[in-house]
This record gives sequence, structure tokens and C-alpha cells, in this order.
Amino acid sequence: MDKTHIPLFVLRRDVLKGTYTLLLACDKPLRLRVGTIGLTLLKRGHYLYTGSALGIGGASLERRVARHRRRTKPRRWHVDYLTVRPEIRVRHVVCLQSDRRLECQINQHIISKLDAQPIGPHAGAMDCKCTAHLLSVKLHGGLPATLARLKEVYSDFGTPFSL
Repeated sequence: MDKTHIPLFVLRRDVLKGTYTLLLACDKPLRLRVGTIGLTLLKRGHYLYTGSALGIGGASLERRVARHRRRTKPRRWHVDYLTVRPEIRVRHVVCLQSDRRLECQINQHIISKLDAQPIGPHAGAMDCKCTAHLLSVKLHGGLPATLARLKEVYSDFGTPFSL
């Protein structure tokens, strides 16, 4: 009997699409090459990356976030150069379900409301005109307060949730 494997995302009707922000923790200072940006110094601390996943299968929100959490993967995006490193962990992911590309607007709100700074010119933002989507962030008030402010930014666009 021929057993055909049908991926779960093909069977699902409710594949999530939307925008997400990864909260990354860097345990020690690192000097690393980040794609076309070149050599970058990351301080011990926290970083944010905002992206979108508007497709199905590997381009769905769930699968994109799962990919970012994996250590072993081809380095396709600037954030991949960070997430493959053992010194850097994905601590939290805040998401918004939407069929619209909102990553640039959400990212601009994050920069203005969370004291976030680009790690380099156009870091994580090679396909748009934003200054960067890969940002360093200071945790004013600690991690819970920063997460609350991040969810507040997302609340301006809809109902945030975590993956």
C-alpha cells in the first residue's frame, strides 16, 4: 500500500499569516559577520527583529517562527546570522494575525516607543526603506515591562499573541 505523506499545513484551513517580533537575548559580547552588513559587534543584551509571514507552508507565521528558533538552517536573512549562534536565544515572540504587510509600521512604532536602535544600516530590512528591522533594545523596567510595551505597540494594530 502506498502511503502518501500530506504535510499538516496542507490539511489545515487556518494557516496563520501576519507580523511577528522576536525578542532575542545575547548572553555575551559577540563579533560576527551579518550577511551584507559585514562585521558587527553585538553587546550582551537584548535585540528585536520584526518580520512578516504572509504565505502558507514554510512561509506561514507558525513555520517562520519555528525556523527562527532552529539553530541549523541556511542563512537567508540577517537575523539568521544571530539565531544560529549558541550565545543568542529567542526569548519571546509577539505576533499579530493579518493578511496585510505591517512589519514596517510596527517596526517604526517599536523604534519610537521602546528606545530601540538599529544594529547596522538596513539590518533586517534589505527589502524595504526602513532604517532597520534588527534592533538593540534596552529593557527599561525589566523583561516583563518591555514585553508589555511591545504588546502595547502591537495592540495599536490588532490583538497580539505569543508563539
